[in-house]
Amino acid sequence: MKILIVRTFPNILDLNSYNVQEIGLAKALAAKGHQVGVIFYNGKQKSRYEDYQFYKENRQYNFRIYWLRGIGIYKNGFMPKTCSIIKEYDVVQVHEYDQIFSWMLYTAQKKPTLIYHGPYYHEYAKGYNLKCKVFDQLFFRWRDSSQVIALGKSKLASEFLKNKGFMRVHTVGVGVDGDKFIKNEEVEKSCRLEWNQDKFRLLYVGKIEERRNVFFLIDVFEKLQKKYEKMELIIVGSGEQEYVNKFEERIHDLVLAKKIRYFKSASQQELACFYERTNLFFFTSNYEIFGMVLLEAMYFGLPVVSSWNGGSSTLIDDGINGFIMNEFSEKKWISTIASIYEDKDRYVRMTELAKATIRENYVWDKLADKFLEGYREAIQNWENRSRKFCEKE
Repeated sequence: MKILIVRTFPNILDLNSYNVQEIGLAKALAAKGHQVGVIFYNGKQKSRYEDYQFYKENRQYNFRIYWLRGIGIYKNGFMPKTCSIIKEYDVVQVHEYDQIFSWMLYTAQKKPTLIYHGPYYHEYAKGYNLKCKVFDQLFFRWRDSSQVIALGKSKLASEFLKNKGFMRVHTVGVGVDGDKFIKNEEVEKSCRLEWNQDKFRLLYVGKIEERRNVFFLIDVFEKLQKKYEKMELIIVGSGEQEYVNKFEERIHDLVLAKKIRYFKSASQQELACFYERTNLFFFTSNYEIFGMVLLEAMYFGLPVVSSWNGGSSTLIDDGINGFIMNEFSEKKWISTIASIYEDKDRYVRMTELAKATIRENYVWDKLADKFLEGYREAIQNWENRSRKFCEKE
């Protein structure tokens, strides 16, 4: 099968520093013998392509990346050359129902085209909710999309799509690309977080911003640390400078007391060290489309205590391989984390189950089969619609 994955967001990616979902999926599909192309936005720079090579089980594979010249308007990327590239492929995957260029492609159906979608309605995501209302009025309602195949990143995303009128929706999830975390000896030696078996380390990885509720995270940890002296919080992330400055003021004394370790950035390989050298992942985000860090933490066997969001609602079996917190009550978060800390046997079981959940179900090699089912359904659907059109003529 010839598969084209189109990322319509108007941002130029650095493939070396970011765990790009399209790359992980493309690698898995290529390793299964399919011809894959991935389109990325390249701004005002000249269009070009490159062949991405990788190894799996000592075999070399490759797929093509198209970096296309385009324009960005209100967080929508438009890449006209996409239309000529589509002709070379059997099926097309676009991202998000509300991206205008995606909508143009999945409603035109020049080739079998499906959607891979992540966002969902949430009272905190007021900007996104408003954007969808405007998009629905100006674009979505004018073309029937009910029969378009749609793949949801989470159960919440799938329900969101069904409420929009999509009738053929499947939840497939998001995968981890384990290759990004393969460390060499130099990374192991230079890791800024040393091993310390005497500490029980909580880990947070993500932006330092209001949406991630990081001040609540600190409040909870501070109270936990007063009760359990062996607890330490590791933070990896940054954000807009003004907000980060306020955050650094808040944690200043805790950092000086060596109760918090704060790192503004880390490579994917060094992050692997952080995941391996900590004990529990702590995620207080107000709203999260999915949360790749949840996948990554569980991949390394970290039980997760997380707010209710796209990723946690899909990955976590509450109380079994982690915990989903449905409200921001300091007392309840403290009690939950304390229960894991105090029950060593339960902690070990959660560690094993968290790792198994991801490695058996949410690595791209496993998820690729679900995408292939979606592609086949999209092709069959397109052929049926084309046949009916010809019969009418």
